Amino acid sequence: MANAAATVSVEKLLHPRSIAVVGVSAAPGSPGEAVVDHLRRFRYDGEIHMVSRNREEVNGIRCVPAIDDLPKGIDAVVLCVPQAAAVEAVRACARREAGAVMIFAAGFAEAGDEGMIAQQQITEIARENGMAVAGPNCMGLTNFIDRVPLTFAPGLKATAVEGQLALCVLTQSGGMMSSLRETSQARGIPLSYAISTGNEAAVGVEDYLAYLLDDALTRVVTMYVEHIRRPQLFLQLASKAREKGKFIVLLHPGKSEASREAAQSHTGSLAGDYTVIQTLLEHEGVIMVDTMEELVDVAWFLTCYPVLPDRGTAIVTDSGAFKGFALDFCQAEGLELPLLSQATIEAIKPVLPEFTTATNPLDITAQALTDMSLYTAAAEAFLADAAVGSLLIAVLPGSPRIGLAKGRAALPAISGSRKPVAYVLLGEGSQLADELIDEMKATGVPLFRSAERAIRALACVTKAGIARSETGRGRCTVTVTPNPLPGTGALPEYLGKQYLAAAGIPVPAGELAADVEAACEIAGRIGYPVVIKISAGEIAHKSDIGGVIVGIGQESELREAWTRLHDNVQRAFPGLKPEGVLVEKMGIRGIEMVVGARRDPEWGPMVMVGLGGIWIEILKDVCFMPTDISEEAIVEKILTLRSSALLRGARGAKPSDLKALAKVVAVVAELMRTTPEVAEIDINPVIVYPDGEGVLALDALVVVSE
Repeated sequence: MANAAATVSVEKLLHPRSIAVVGVSAAPGSPGEAVVDHLRRFRYDGEIHMVSRNREEVNGIRCVPAIDDLPKGIDAVVLCVPQAAAVEAVRACARREAGAVMIFAAGFAEAGDEGMIAQQQITEIARENGMAVAGPNCMGLTNFIDRVPLTFAPGLKATAVEGQLALCVLTQSGGMMSSLRETSQARGIPLSYAISTGNEAAVGVEDYLAYLLDDALTRVVTMYVEHIRRPQLFLQLASKAREKGKFIVLLHPGKSEASREAAQSHTGSLAGDYTVIQTLLEHEGVIMVDTMEELVDVAWFLTCYPVLPDRGTAIVTDSGAFKGFALDFCQAEGLELPLLSQATIEAIKPVLPEFTTATNPLDITAQALTDMSLYTAAAEAFLADAAVGSLLIAVLPGSPRIGLAKGRAALPAISGSRKPVAYVLLGEGSQLADELIDEMKATGVPLFRSAERAIRALACVTKAGIARSETGRGRCTVTVTPNPLPGTGALPEYLGKQYLAAAGIPVPAGELAADVEAACEIAGRIGYPVVIKISAGEIAHKSDIGGVIVGIGQESELREAWTRLHDNVQRAFPGLKPEGVLVEKMGIRGIEMVVGARRDPEWGPMVMVGLGGIWIEILKDVCFMPTDISEEAIVEKILTLRSSALLRGARGAKPSDLKALAKVVAVVAELMRTTPEVAEIDINPVIVYPDGEGVLALDALVVVSE
C-alpha cells in the first residue's frame, strides 16, 4: 500500500489518453470482450491497443501477442488475465513504462498466504516504477464525464453529466459499485465516476478521494468501504471535503463481530472499531449511514439541492393516519417538526377546509381531491417559512391519473426550490403514471415510495446541515501542562490520580501508606471518614475481592479495616505483597458518571462520558467524542445521554454541575491529544455535585504505553 502520508496520482486511471486491453478473449462475456465493447459503445476517443495471443484484430484494431510488443508510455493498461499471470503482466507493463494498470483478477490477499505474497509483489513493482496499479480483485472504474469505461461490469450505461453537480460512487467492492451505479442512474442522479478499488495493492480509496475533492463536477462521494487503510489521511481528506463544501456519504460495515469477520475474509484486511471510526469521521463532516438505501437516498438530496437544511421539516399530507405516523417517526429519527410562524398560518388558513387546523404536519384531508390547489398553497406557504428547512409532501396516489394530477398540482411550488423537498407517493404497490416519474425526475425533485426512507434521509441531511452551519466548529480551548509520566503500563491508582490532579482534575485528598501506623497518621491529617484501597498491579478489580473498604469513621475502625483488607487480599491472592494501601478522604454522595479515553493504534484518541459506577456495564449509557471538542459541545453531548435527566435535576433535585464535568472531559481529551504515550484513561466514578459545587474523581486508571 502507498505511504500513509501521501497519495498516488490516479490521473492516468481516470483520464487516460491511451488504453491497452490485455487478454482480449473471443469467448462471449469474457472481461476483455466486455471492456472492448464498453469502449466502443462509450465512443472513447483516445488510442486503443489490444493484446491477444489468438486474435489478430478486434473491431478493426490490430492485436499484438504480448505486452512487450506494445508501444512505450501507454497511459492505462487493463489486465484481463488470470491470477497466475498477473504479477508477470504487471512487470511487463513496468518495462513498457505504462502510467497505470488495472487488475481484475481475484485470488490475492483475500485468498490466503500465497495470494498475499503475490499481492505484495504487485505493490513493490508499482512503488518501484511509479505506476498507479488499481486492484487486484476489482471491477474497474468508469469516467462518465470523459466517457472512459475501464470495467467489465454488465449493464453499463453512458450518461452525460452536462455541467451538473454530480455524484461519484467509490467502493472497494465491485458488486456494490455496480449496484449503487445502477440505482443512482435509475433515479436520474448525475454520475461523474463509478470506481471500485478491490484489494488496494497500490491505489486505495484515499487516492481517488484526494483527486475527487479537486474535481469540479463531483459534489458528493458515496462510499461503501470495508476497511480504511490510511485513517489519518482519510480524516484529513474528510476535513478538506467539509472546507470545500463537498460531501462524503459512507456506509461502513463493522458494527457486529460477524460483519468484521466477513470484511476480513472478503478484503484480506482487519476492520477497525466502528465506534471510533464513526465518532471521528462524523466530527469531520462525513455522513455515516446504515443501509444501501440510505446511502443512495442521502446522496440524492445532496446532488439535487446546493444548500443543506439547518432547520427542521414541514410535512403536508392528505392522510390523517400518516400525520400521526409522521410525528412518531420524525421524533424517532431526531428530525424536528418546527412550529409554523403566524405569517404562515395566516397565509394557509383561508384555503384550508373549516374543520382543518394549520399545523405541522398539515393534513389537507380528502378535500384536496376536489381542490388540488391545496397542495400548491400549502407547499408555497411552508417553503416560505424561515423556521422550515425542508419539506415533505406525502400523498395517497389513488389511481395513476389521480396521482399524476396531485403531483402536477404540487410541482409549481416545489420545482426550483432551494430548500430540499421530498415527494412521497404512499403505498409501494400502487401504480404510478410514467409521466409523473419523468416530470419529477426532470425537475430534480426526489420521488419516494417509502415515507420512512424519505424521513430518514431528510433527518440525515438536516443533521449534516446543522453541523456545517455551526461557526468555529467548537474546537477545544483547554490548555494542560501535565507532570512527567511516572511510569509505564497500568499505573497504580495513586500515581494515576497524582497525574490527573496535576492536570487539573479534582481527586480526593490521600496518600499511600506502607503500614497501619502510617495509615492512621494520614487519616488524622486529611480527616475522617476515609476509604482504604489495596494498591497492587496484579489486582484489576479491587472491589470484587474486598480490596476496598469505605466509611471508616475513626482510628479504631481504621485499624480493624486494615487487618480485614489484607485478609481479603490474601484469600484471593495468596502470598501477594502489595505495594501499600491508598488512604483517601471519603467523598460525599452525588451522581456517578464515567469519563474515559483510549487511543486507537490507527485512528488516534477519542474520549467518552456516560453514566458510571456499577451502571456502566449494565446500561452502557455513554457517548463518544473526538479530542478537539469544546466544553460547550461536550455539555451538548452529555445532554444526549439517556441518563441526562438525572443531571438536569430529576424529581426536584438541583441541576448538576455540567460545566465541571465537561471540564474533566476536556482535560482528559487534551491529555490524550498532547501526550501520545498515554494509551488509556478511565475515571469511574466521577462524582458530579450540584451546579457550582464541582466534581470529584474517586477512582482512576491511567495506562501508559511501554
